[in-house]
Amino acid sequence: MNIKAVSKSWNTIENLFFIGFFFSIIYITITSFLDGTFKSFVGMGFLKDITDPVNKKVYYKSILAILSILTTFFLLVEMIRLFFKFNPVSQRNSQLPDSSANLSFSEKTKLHFSKLFNSRFITEFFRRYKTNFLAKVFNENISKLFIIFVYIEMMPYFHRFALFSVPNNALGWLYAYLMWELTYWIWHYLGHRVRLFWCLHSPHHAPVEMNLTVAWVHFFAEGYYTAAVQVPLLMIFGVSPEMVAIILVIDGTWGTFIHAGEDAFKNGRLGFLEKILITPSHHRVHHAKNPLYIDTNFCVLLPFWDWLFGTLQTEKQEVKIEYGITRKTDATSFIDMYFGEFICLFKDLKSTSGLTNKLKMIFMPPGWYPGNTDYLAKVVRGEFLKENPDLGKTSRDYLLEQLNVMRTKRNTSY
Repeated sequence: MNIKAVSKSWNTIENLFFIGFFFSIIYITITSFLDGTFKSFVGMGFLKDITDPVNKKVYYKSILAILSILTTFFLLVEMIRLFFKFNPVSQRNSQLPDSSANLSFSEKTKLHFSKLFNSRFITEFFRRYKTNFLAKVFNENISKLFIIFVYIEMMPYFHRFALFSVPNNALGWLYAYLMWELTYWIWHYLGHRVRLFWCLHSPHHAPVEMNLTVAWVHFFAEGYYTAAVQVPLLMIFGVSPEMVAIILVIDGTWGTFIHAGEDAFKNGRLGFLEKILITPSHHRVHHAKNPLYIDTNFCVLLPFWDWLFGTLQTEKQEVKIEYGITRKTDATSFIDMYFGEFICLFKDLKSTSGLTNKLKMIFMPPGWYPGNTDYLAKVVRGEFLKENPDLGKTSRDYLLEQLNVMRTKRNTSY
């Protein structure tokens, strides 16, 4: 069987599925957004979603409602701006040859469609959204049926081993969220530093453009790994299942918002909040493959653990963000985006001799090969920072420098 023919046929199937899913999802999104907007004029819709929780003093739900509205708005803005940026109508008309006047109606129609589907707009449209929409549908029909069940089943079991109980007050909730962020940082860090876990996490980094649909892209089995890390730790350190249920909603909502791309939210910054919250600008850095940015900014809402562990990195004007993963990928192939790293790992295991080296290949960081560490992310970033040390510094680094100066002065004074 001809491999190229099979690949072309499969790509056509992917394209047809994508077109169908895209129009159905966007139709539901637009109609729901318009319905919520119109109903707001009579005190219902979005207005009710925001004011009701305030009246009931459940303020976090109001914030989540606002973020959900903004997320939908930004998603629609991204797509509208893409349309006008690469206007397929004007391109289609401008590309018609002079000889088209002599063509029949059916031939003109065929020519119009040919020009449209080969336009820059369609190319960008498929490149930015195809794999993301397919991943959303794939995940919603597979992983979400089980992931919540995993959390529900695991939390009561491990909660029996809690070392203490967290009080239901402001300090208790702050502690609970910091513990959530800590456990999130741990699995996320391991997801970048252990190759097997990177295979689970890499689909989320495969898109070559940042937009809100990137938040949909996760390998279906990644949730089992994250639950296995987060749930036991959270329960043992006293965070209640009820708190986790609410935090999951906060995390999911803010986690979607910070994927807003440049087409929706130009600089991605939030003014003074940039110092205390993870913003779209921070998360764009996390999705970048540049040596300066690689493997940084693992938190979702509060950058505390990134700051403490030295993985915080701000976006720099000197280094323009390049999205995606470091290997060459086909941005419009769902198979390559979703399963590509597993395929690469399988090939590397086949070509690697020795059981020890095979095990290391699975559990060492991505880029590790027997006798060669040049491609490790920390090595690549370290080499870049040798030439540009100031670009990677944060307030933590300056603080440590001052402490070292004080320690040196104290030692020399004795």
